[in-house]
Amino acid sequence: MLRIEPRLKSEFVSSGQVRLGFHHVLDHGQASELASMSIECAGDQDPAQYWHMHDLLFSSQDKLFRAGKATYNEFALQIGLDVMAFGSCMADDTHLAKVQAMNDERMTAWAIRRRPSFVINGKVYAGGIPFNAFEVAIQEALG
Repeated sequence: MLRIEPRLKSEFVSSGQVRLGFHHVLDHGQASELASMSIECAGDQDPAQYWHMHDLLFSSQDKLFRAGKATYNEFALQIGLDVMAFGSCMADDTHLAKVQAMNDERMTAWAIRRRPSFVINGKVYAGGIPFNAFEVAIQEALG
């Protein structure tokens, strides 16, 4: 997805044709919860920071399985967040219920078990699909 997402953003999201969303996946217990909460806490400070944290975590996956809240504070500092506010958000588990609910929704309402998966106009596409498949699906959805 990291190779395709920038192209989706430039060709469809920036023009307003498509809205890109992200559902948290908690397949790795507390490690997944911390990562997901960090994205939400970043977004509390600035919606653009949600995506900056998202991108940083995806490019730093090798550090996440053993990461504690201190590691996420370092990531917050790296992308220019108010680390005190970010740390308070993480310490309070402010977004834990939200990320758990999103994880439950992807498994129950959408029956998504495979990663990555994408929902385009209500249809689920499972697995790493090539950009041209996204193009076709998006064009069909746009009519």
